[in-house]
Amino acid sequence: MRLGKVLKYALIGIPLIAVIVVVAAIALLMTIDFNEYKPLIAEETKKAIGRDLVIAGDLELDISLTPAVSVAGVTLSNASWGERPEMVKVERFEAQISLIPILFGVIDIRRVVLIGADIVLEVDSKGRANFAFAPPEPAVAGKPEAAEPAEAEELMIPIGVREVVIERSRIAYSDARAGSRYDVAIDRLTLRGDGLDAPIELLYEGSYNDAPLELSGTLGSPNDLMAGRPLPVEANLKAGGAVVSITGRIEEPAAAKGLDLALAINGKQFGDLSALAGTAMPKLGPYDLSMRVTGDPATAVNLRGLTATLAGNDIAGNVTIKLAGKRPVIDATLASHMIDLAAIAGAAGGTGKPSGDQAPPAAAGAERIFPDDPLPLDGLRAVDARLRYTAKTIVAAGARLENAELGLSLTNGNLSVKPLNAAIADGAIDGSIQLDGRKKAAGLVLKTSMRRVDLNRLLSELGVTKDVEGRADIGIDVSGNGVSVRQLMGSLDGRAGLLMGKGRMKDTFLQSMLGGSGQLMNQVLDRGQRGYTIVECGVADFKITNGVAAVRALYLDIDPRGVIGSGSIDLGNETLDLLVDPRKKRSMNKPVLPMRIKGSFTAPQYSIDRAVAAQKLGKALGIELPPGVGGGTEQAGVPVVEGPCAPPVSPAATSPPAEQAPASPAPSQPQDVLKDAEQQLKKGLKGLFGQ
Repeated sequence: MRLGKVLKYALIGIPLIAVIVVVAAIALLMTIDFNEYKPLIAEETKKAIGRDLVIAGDLELDISLTPAVSVAGVTLSNASWGERPEMVKVERFEAQISLIPILFGVIDIRRVVLIGADIVLEVDSKGRANFAFAPPEPAVAGKPEAAEPAEAEELMIPIGVREVVIERSRIAYSDARAGSRYDVAIDRLTLRGDGLDAPIELLYEGSYNDAPLELSGTLGSPNDLMAGRPLPVEANLKAGGAVVSITGRIEEPAAAKGLDLALAINGKQFGDLSALAGTAMPKLGPYDLSMRVTGDPATAVNLRGLTATLAGNDIAGNVTIKLAGKRPVIDATLASHMIDLAAIAGAAGGTGKPSGDQAPPAAAGAERIFPDDPLPLDGLRAVDARLRYTAKTIVAAGARLENAELGLSLTNGNLSVKPLNAAIADGAIDGSIQLDGRKKAAGLVLKTSMRRVDLNRLLSELGVTKDVEGRADIGIDVSGNGVSVRQLMGSLDGRAGLLMGKGRMKDTFLQSMLGGSGQLMNQVLDRGQRGYTIVECGVADFKITNGVAAVRALYLDIDPRGVIGSGSIDLGNETLDLLVDPRKKRSMNKPVLPMRIKGSFTAPQYSIDRAVAAQKLGKALGIELPPGVGGGTEQAGVPVVEGPCAPPVSPAATSPPAEQAPASPAPSQPQDVLKDAEQQLKKGLKGLFGQ
């Protein structure tokens, strides 16, 4: 017989023999009752993972060249401490496989269907996970452990799944330590491919924390996954009004290494993400985010070409997140054209920028200003960061910072912000902030100075008032410790000061500020037709000790009187105890009576200081009061001063009072402001304030 005929009969006979074997196997399978094996399956499951598997329904086998097996009513027990007895409940499971490809060394699973799966994944307060399986302990104490089985040779049998369908299913995850819970509902999930070399198509419809989700896309082929070849990715997600697009590839998909993905997110209303976030999100309008994600999640991920816009705000730059160390490290270089913090706060339910000419006064009995909530120090210790940030414009509480530059460093809970520079209200601000969160009570060091600031513009932008005109230098140099903002304020030590040049204030504002709603300051004012009082200069100098700001110098040189202040401000208790003492600069018919300002920050009380008033009235009438009555015109801590409290304005200046400012160079540090104020105090001309 020739070789050709041998090959011919072999090619016909081998498949025929295979078919005969398959038919015989099918005939044999039809005689078996697979339900007899349910106890054996449950027993082997218990041995493997230490959990009870219960198959309530029948094991059904549909015999053909593509046999299908199905089972109903399957449960897998939960950990003993779990929230319910069953970890997994399944209404129905089906699988269909092709027999012929098995003869050629290929497992071809045609279809897998999972219906009504309910899976609970839990982590308890001790960090135990119910999905961490382990075989049960040996029943007999001291029983020698079984020898470890010899390492099996790796089976290189190609396994392909053409279609996976999951319907009406749910996965719930909870972590008692973090206090978090997530629910994923699967209305329908389909994974489909035409073969081992064909791309996998993905389609998902369901919800996350009750927020509807839709996901569609394509991945590489099963062979790409099994061989570890680069995996192309193209996916589109719709969730919470957002549209997310991901395109690119993963070089090592099994290890999740070598990411190179273009990510884009956009939506019409940021507030629609509330359900996904699990908390109320502010309604900020349209948003857009795009970036290129590269790197390895286990070591470092790079966000390159990041651009984002939200509610008129924008930010762009590059971010690297290193994940391999003890704590994540974020290294970022970012820039913005506009960041409007006031708009974001207002949309988020904050106060935003006050409306009208002046912020509304606080009602009596209003809550305290400084919150007592614990500072988020754990967040400072959770990550290290380095940030270099510039912005053309930042709007904070209405105030505009131009050409801002900020440097931030965070290491093991120690936050340092330096530099902190910007132009503000036609002046400049520079300073630094350090918040040390490495201990239970945070340590704060704040140093900042504002130079030649236009008060009218600054106070108008802050929504405080439009009734003050002039320029000023402001300095703050304080430090403190505490676990909350309130505790920090009550522990502050340091200095704060203000030096104002020539300007003017509206009479109504002076009344409100110094005399209260009863307009006790009418005695001080000699109103012009326009209702403004000219301010020659003003100085405020506070020494702060344990949260109490004591007046070192506080006076306002106005026409026709001057006002000297004394007393203290308790930042911890948020209370005032100030004496406002008007003094004549020239002959006037009106009496000049001192006033006491006491009470809380939110509900101050104004009254005439009777002791000092009695002394002044007695002096004016030529009556000598008995010893101990009254207190004299010079109160404790109130200096008797002479001369202008600020350098004179240059004769060449032609600007109106609102634009005038001290002619001397602006101090560059907070302590310089205070030193300059003290020098001016010591210059004085005796008798300026009412001798």
